[in-house]
Amino acid sequence: DALTSVRTAGQAAQWAGALNAWHGRWRDFIAERTWAKDDPANPKASRQEWWWTHGELRRCYRRLERLFREGKLFAFLDPGLLAGGPVPRTSNLLEGGINSLVKRTLLEHHGLPEEHMRRACEWRCYMRSHAPDPYALIAGLEQAAGTQDREPTDGNDDGYGDGIQANNHDDPTNEPGFYIRKGHVH
Repeated sequence: DALTSVRTAGQAAQWAGALNAWHGRWRDFIAERTWAKDDPANPKASRQEWWWTHGELRRCYRRLERLFREGKLFAFLDPGLLAGGPVPRTSNLLEGGINSLVKRTLLEHHGLPEEHMRRACEWRCYMRSHAPDPYALIAGLEQAAGTQDREPTDGNDDGYGDGIQANNHDDPTNEPGFYIRKGHVH
């Protein structure tokens, strides 16, 4: 597995040479086209006049070649990045750490509006920080919004109760469509 064994700039240059040699050998093969008139049963034939016969292989080569040319394939060897110390060769720490936390948050709360998703991710990351203090954060938000502590009431002052209707099937006046629900209204 030559790609994952690259650890130095010399090995990266050698790998790029091998990629170039591979392309020189297989150039004609990945340039083959399939014509719609030759394969009318193919679903692509109704939309295209021709397509690359080995499109996935061609796309893979082109992606590797482009990433190498842009300096992204072996970014851990970039001298500008190395000035701050060694750079990890993979992003596995991100994928198994912070990124997985953010992805899981977005998956668990997929119905939120975009702004709320962003805030949920910020909150989740904040709660995983070194010393989170959610009560101080919330108190600060309440003060900024100008909210005040409510006076305790006996619960009967507004006539609306808690706003949650129990599902009482024995009451003929009960409207069964207004009790606690989960999910989105469609």
